[in-house]
Parts: sequence; structure tokens; C-alpha cells
Amino acid sequence: MKNESKYLAIILAAGKGSRLSSNIPKPLYEIDGLSIIDHLINSISSVPNIDILTVVGYEKNKLINHIHGKSSYAVQNIQDGTGGAVLKCIDYIEKYKNTFVFVGDTPFIDSRYIKKMILSHRKLKADCTFLYSEFPFKLPYARLIFNKEKQLIKLVESAHLSKEEKNINSLFTSQYLFDSKLLLDNINKISLDFKTDEYNLTDIINIYIENRYRMNPMLINEFWNLMGVNTLDDIKLLKSYNKN
Repeated sequence: MKNESKYLAIILAAGKGSRLSSNIPKPLYEIDGLSIIDHLINSISSVPNIDILTVVGYEKNKLINHIHGKSSYAVQNIQDGTGGAVLKCIDYIEKYKNTFVFVGDTPFIDSRYIKKMILSHRKLKADCTFLYSEFPFKLPYARLIFNKEKQLIKLVESAHLSKEEKNINSLFTSQYLFDSKLLLDNINKISLDFKTDEYNLTDIINIYIENRYRMNPMLINEFWNLMGVNTLDDIKLLKSYNKN
């Protein structure tokens, strides 16, 4: 039976994070005295009626021990992408009417954004609500393509960007809120990306657009709060903006 009153929040935290020059899983890397995943869990936990599920993989036992009492977990033993990670969560997703998906390397997702996502998702009866921002610099993120009427027409993953598309500054940052049933109906439609050899959850945006599902892009002005941490330079950048 679906839980109509609660939300599921999936945190994708199975990656290694080798570019941080650390021997611990990236979500356990500390920023301002707190691990990246604890920053995120604290924001999610401050919003009522959300159950948390973390997808673990690399050094999974360290993460499992760390999140004990804060989050349930699912295991992704083979690193086959974010789409593959969500497939490991099907048994959980089917118990909830709505499901968030967050990437586990974004420490500064504010609880205000999560609350706004819930309110907007309900008001518009959206099938998929997601966050994005206009970035003043380039990052290896997917780009969102809007038409002249400001309607979303497609998403282009970073590995497939044309020269012109690389100049688009509407960046997709992978924070989603899904109607759970539609997510389950479509997650298996994601194809293998032969450039990255992964199943990218971002592809579901184009699947939804093609099926004319109700999309709800939410622009967040504070782009730095949506950024993931991949390098030490990313951390310096995030700290510099969060001090302003």
C-alpha cells in the first residue's frame, strides 16, 4: 500500500570521488566540519514527512555505518549510472506516492528548496518537478533547452553537447521530485549511454517530454547551492559563494 502522506527521498551516494584525493567515499568528505551527506540529510530531515533512502556502493560499509539511524540504504554494487542506482530502489519507491532523488555530493541543498518543490509539485499536479539554475561559468552538467515560449523541449547530457549547446547556461543539477507511479513506469526505458557506458537518470527528462507529462522546472537563483562537489577547487568555490 502506498504511503500517501510521506515522501521518499533517495540520495545517490554510490560513487568513489577519486578527484578529491581522498580514500573515503565522496559523501563522507567533510566540509565545514560536517560530511557532505550529513549536510544533505540534515536539510531533508528538517522537512516533515520525508523518509530517506541512500544508495551506497564504493566502500559501502563505511557509508552504511555512518548513516545508521538517519537513513535506510540500498546497494549498487556495479557502478552503471544514476539510472541504475534508482533501479535498486524500486521496492521502496512503490510504497510512496512521490519520490525525491538527490545526488549525494551536493552539500548545500537548502530545506527551503525542498519545501518549495513540494508546494509547487502539488499546486501544478506535476509529474516531475526539478531544480536548475543559470550558471555564469561552464560545468560538465546537462543543458536544458527551452523554446521561445519558455517551454522545456529537451535535455542534452554533457557528453553529447554540440559546440553551440555548450554555451547554454541553463544547467540541470539533478534534484528531482517524481510521481512515483510514473517513475516506476518509465525507469526501465532509460537506454545505455554508449559514451559514458552508464544509464543516466537525466534521460528520463526527455522520456517525460516525449510523453507530454507535466514538467515543472524550478529556477533557483543561488546556483552555487545546487552544485555538486567533484574537486577541491569546487569546495573552495562553494565556500566563497556561501560566505557572501
